[in-house]
Parts: sequence; C-alpha cells; structure tokens
Amino acid sequence: MRTHDLGESTLEALQKRLRRIEGQVRGLQRMIAEGRACDEVLTQMTATKRAMESAAAMFLKEYVAVCAAEVAEGQEGALERISEALKKFP
Repeated sequence: MRTHDLGESTLEALQKRLRRIEGQVRGLQRMIAEGRACDEVLTQMTATKRAMESAAAMFLKEYVAVCAAEVAEGQEGALERISEALKKFP
C-alpha cells in the first residue's frame, strides 16, 4: 500500500500540517541560534512534538481505515499491515 491509496483530502490536510511543523522546526533552529531562553525553546519543542503526534494519529487513522476495508474485501496481508502499523505508533 502506498500513501496515494489514502484519501486525497487526508493527504492534503497532512501535507498542510507537515508544512506547519516544518515552520515550527525552522523557528526552533532560529530560537537556538539567537540564544533564546531555554523555557521558550522547550515550550516550542513541546508544541512541535504534539503537532507531529497529531499528524501521525491522523495518518494512522486513515491508514487503518483503508487496511480495514481491504480486510473486508479479503485482501491478503491487510490485517498484518494494521498490526505492524499499531506497533509503530507511539
């Protein structure tokens, strides 16, 4: 299964979130280069981590839904893909 098998609207939303996270990471790099206060950096790191976890949860939800449909259709290996995906999720 490839990412293009997931819903188009989900992929667009995921791309949007990842671009936002990319901006947060660039902001973190700037903050560190500028010597910002550690508590400010940690706050931003926590926000970035949560944003990444949220994006991963959205991706996993869509992936499992597609795999579940494949299980219902009797496609071989779909149930194993669900199991493996759930092992990788934090």
